[in-house]
Amino acid sequence: MEDNEEAKPLAEIPEKVKRPRTEKQIEAFKKAQENRAKNILLKKEQGKKALEEKILQKALSIKKKQINKQYDLAVLDQISDDETPIEEIKQKHRDITPPPVRSLPQTIQTPIQQTKKTFTFL
Repeated sequence: MEDNEEAKPLAEIPEKVKRPRTEKQIEAFKKAQENRAKNILLKKEQGKKALEEKILQKALSIKKKQINKQYDLAVLDQISDDETPIEEIKQKHRDITPPPVRSLPQTIQTPIQQTKKTFTFL
């Protein structure tokens, strides 16, 4: 290449002429737009349903906790009328409320690879 050559200005570069779309391409594009709009609405509805389910589950768990607290308080009120020692009260409370079940974390056991010692004698 020579230094005297200059790049052509952008105005001189001819633009490519785009071919017009065919009827089938136009119909396919319209169909794709309709399907996209339907899918967007479906995802919004599914998101709303999932959110409602999550809220409902949370409300149920809160209600269960309230019922358990009220039950515990009612049992403690019945016991507090007597002159029973605290150890018996604690034991009755343990009998009524089972301990929470905790799952053990899964441990990943990897095989131990032994390395062979190599000796080189001179």
